[in-house]
Amino acid sequence: MLIILFVIIIKKKSEIKMSENKVIVANKGLVRADFNFWVGQYMDRFYDNFEKKKLIGNKCQKCGDVFVPPRKICGKCNIVIPLEENWVDLPDTGILKNYTITPYRVNDRTSRKAKPQVLGMVQIDGSNTAIIYRLLNIKPEEVKTGMKVKIEWSEKPKGDPSDIKGFVKM
Repeated sequence: MLIILFVIIIKKKSEIKMSENKVIVANKGLVRADFNFWVGQYMDRFYDNFEKKKLIGNKCQKCGDVFVPPRKICGKCNIVIPLEENWVDLPDTGILKNYTITPYRVNDRTSRKAKPQVLGMVQIDGSNTAIIYRLLNIKPEEVKTGMKVKIEWSEKPKGDPSDIKGFVKM
């Protein structure tokens, strides 16, 4: 729950003194902030396939680039990639293009004093773009750009980004 104080203040345009401010509305209390968000039609289809432990991308019909995650518009050709066409099934393997090692928390689910985490930018085989996820069960000194990695899926996927736990070394 969030505690929020709403205050609306009106200032006279000709006066800048703080004493001229007037509190019009003040409301202090608890506000429940449960929410869901929608990622759009392209990402919705992308995440729906996670439930089947399946990775898909979409392909530009002009230049042939394959995007993971999918895009509505090809950045190279500047054309719309139709929602109902040009979907490509992709393997759950890829190549580590870049990485970083951080001692800081990456999300709220990790402890504040977490051991160093390795985050990798992985280009999925058959695609032209990369996604960023944690590299699992890999010691920082073993990480090398160009190494082959494979997705480690969660046991009970729900159709959201957390269905991919991360990538492991092949």
